[in-house]
Amino acid sequence: MLSKILVKLIDKAIVPTILLLSARVVSIVLAAKYMGINIKISSEGIVTQNSAEYVKLNSYSILFMLAMLIIGLIYVAIKGLVLHDSHVKPTITAKLFSIKAKSLIQSSSEIYPQWGVWSLYSFMLSAVAGIMAMSKLAYFWVFYLVTFVTLINTVLFIYDFEDDIKIKMEDKK
Repeated sequence: MLSKILVKLIDKAIVPTILLLSARVVSIVLAAKYMGINIKISSEGIVTQNSAEYVKLNSYSILFMLAMLIIGLIYVAIKGLVLHDSHVKPTITAKLFSIKAKSLIQSSSEIYPQWGVWSLYSFMLSAVAGIMAMSKLAYFWVFYLVTFVTLINTVLFIYDFEDDIKIKMEDKK
């Protein structure tokens, strides 16, 4: 039997997985059409006329995935930094209650699994972009951009986590 934490993580990973995989597929097709690159999808994967087109298509596809990742990370960062029940401001709480949106305020047990999953995908995209860049399958600047976003997210996650621990320690006193 799976533990409750593992089940919660799997549950929180479904939407990001579908979003990022869909972003990859859609972005390849759209980027190829927009840039006028002829692609052929075969059992060998996506085939282009030359390697420069492949690198360009691959890089822009990773950028589109990064854009979707940033949207997800911003969503969970706002929940963690602004709407976290342990440190949400009273004015925000009052506004949310007045518009009947109190469900936006969530606990650590709801926020951290989501943020953790999005962070994991951020690290994975950074690793894959790095491997692709070193293999000359993507531009290095794409890897640097993904890594920068990953570092910013990690700092924000740690900041919120430390803030939450500090508040819980003060409540115990």
